[in-house]
Amino acid sequence: KNNKKKKQKRKDMESKLGTSGRKKAGRVVEGTELEEEGEGRQGGGGMMEEQPGKSVWRPGYDPIGDDEELDFDQSAYITYHAVNMEWPCLSIDVLRDPLGFHRTKFPMTTYLACGSQAQNENANKVYLMKVSDIKKTQKEDNDMEEDDDGESEDESEPTIATKTFKHKGAINRIRAMPQASNILATMSETKEAHIWDVQHLLQALDSPSSQQGGLPTTKPLFTFTGHPAEGYAVDWSPKVPGRLLTGDCSKHIYLWERNESGWSVDKTPFNGHSDSVEDIQWSPKEAGVFASCSVDKTIRIWDTRRRKNSMLFVAAHRSDVNVISWNPNKSHLLLSGSDDHSIKIWDLRKFKSSSPIGHFKYHMGAITSLQWHPTEDAMLAAASDDNQLTVWDLALEADDEQKSVGANANVKDIPPQLLFVHQGQTNIKELRFHPQIPGLITSTAATGLNIFKPCNL
Repeated sequence: KNNKKKKQKRKDMESKLGTSGRKKAGRVVEGTELEEEGEGRQGGGGMMEEQPGKSVWRPGYDPIGDDEELDFDQSAYITYHAVNMEWPCLSIDVLRDPLGFHRTKFPMTTYLACGSQAQNENANKVYLMKVSDIKKTQKEDNDMEEDDDGESEDESEPTIATKTFKHKGAINRIRAMPQASNILATMSETKEAHIWDVQHLLQALDSPSSQQGGLPTTKPLFTFTGHPAEGYAVDWSPKVPGRLLTGDCSKHIYLWERNESGWSVDKTPFNGHSDSVEDIQWSPKEAGVFASCSVDKTIRIWDTRRRKNSMLFVAAHRSDVNVISWNPNKSHLLLSGSDDHSIKIWDLRKFKSSSPIGHFKYHMGAITSLQWHPTEDAMLAAASDDNQLTVWDLALEADDEQKSVGANANVKDIPPQLLFVHQGQTNIKELRFHPQIPGLITSTAATGLNIFKPCNL
């Protein structure tokens, strides 16, 4: 890679996002425009009056005037689609597929697994979705002018095929096995954890004609009822197929192993946390090592051979640690997100409470989800209760010359590593990068799903 060229391209994109916009755009933030009345052409010899420098609109910091409203800016996304759901989904996962890696050509296809939060416990279900014919939706300013003249390209929505099966209780977390995406693990509000084989449903998504005569009822391959409380922490091992960890709100973590007859769960839990286990992540390199985070404000690193004490731990945040993510490419880096609104980056080679190597406090609500980019080892995304989803590039540095330009007058108040801000969803609960389509993100919220690729990824 040409890192110097890559950094310069991102800086150029930051400048574009800080200064460009539609005819009435007063201030622009990635993915969002703030329209203002009264701007435009002035009289006097056909000359244009010089426009004042536009500044980046900062959610939670900058007010919106009575004559202003936020508007979706298509030029900020290479592709963007919203999907309405029957019920809100607290958790989603992107399923690996046989369509190839590093896919960049449109139209695109993605497969999703989503777990519902229905009003009635018995109405809950797991959704298997094939979203195909995802087209490029990005439009530059000249495209928008053509639209005004009545000439626009095809803006058809993706084709969405869905199969569902019943699930007792709301699904707190859903995860697909990385080595076999037809195997799903779910944790329910009923305290039960299940493993499912959905191969027949995935085949039905690809071959609708195979549904003649109906599909068999989907039942769990295995159910564990040993958790004393419901939980949210689930992770499949990337190194050992079938190996699974589940953690609950009573501070217990259980290890599942695949055997000839299905799965077995060691009834002796990992004990070390003093409160609810919120998230679990396997090491991407070490088959017997994993990390966990908790309401007790700590992050712990475990060896599967030791049940009573973790190998390492830090007092990571001033409040609940909600989510963690282990860098798949640089295994010494770990992310954490907390109720204290902050994101921290930890170097496990010098794992001490007082020394995260990065600490970002941009968000104004609890961090609800975060994930490292699957292939870009310095890039991550985070979601928050402040209804923002942010993308960060740790390789970016502040550009003093750019910050002094009038058009970007307030960019000094924005972290230089902040690459993109996505809005428009309420109560964002989870985000997932696509493992095979670079930069494609799926997020779930109370208002449904968004599938999008930012213009600068």
